[in-house]
Amino acid sequence: MSPGRMTDQKTDATWVRRWRLDSLRAAVALVVLVITTVLVIDPPAAWEVSLFRVANDLPRQAEWVLWPLQQAGMALAIPAGAIVLFFIVRHWRPPVTLVAGGIVFGWAGAKLVKELIGRGRPAELLADVQRGFTVPLTGIGYPSGHAVVVFTLAVVFSPYIPRWLRWTLYGLGVIVAFSRVYVGAHMPLDVIGGAAYGIVIGSVVNLVSGIVAEKAKPEGLVKNWADVLGASTNA
Repeated sequence: MSPGRMTDQKTDATWVRRWRLDSLRAAVALVVLVITTVLVIDPPAAWEVSLFRVANDLPRQAEWVLWPLQQAGMALAIPAGAIVLFFIVRHWRPPVTLVAGGIVFGWAGAKLVKELIGRGRPAELLADVQRGFTVPLTGIGYPSGHAVVVFTLAVVFSPYIPRWLRWTLYGLGVIVAFSRVYVGAHMPLDVIGGAAYGIVIGSVVNLVSGIVAEKAKPEGLVKNWADVLGASTNA
């Protein structure tokens, strides 16, 4: 049996752990998370305010389109995603690990970081903020819980879905992150930090649970970034 593979005798499932790929991805995302945490200041830096204005000053007509997409970042998306994941992998371990990692360390962890950093929402930091119809005036903004949840789900699902759907899921994460700035719920560093945190959580979930080889796509089983880049180039 090759390194990183383990067979479950009860279910005949083969478990793969991509130590190099997921560990490196988690480490890079963790560095980004630390950098954004350091850069978060009150009042926000001029460059961050400028980026916020670019998104927040756009016409309001897109809000009705973006609002449904933002629901992918709600906390309830984690257990909902776990149910879908169970029907994909037909095993309890990945869904349970997703719920534990996504809710306990992801969504709840983001709440803890919010309290530690204590950065307010844009309307508390800046004047003339255009707020969406469900966006609170006050609260703590860093990191974005929506970004944490949606990027956690994107990383956990990525081994089991086709390449086009994988990139669609990551694209949805970018749209959700952008929409949170657009509706005045978060500053840019809030969503960047949230996305990085979600990638850390998703990578750790995959490492802890392992990937069901029989249910994964071939490109979802590669174990290092050189093979990932090679697969993308040849696609």
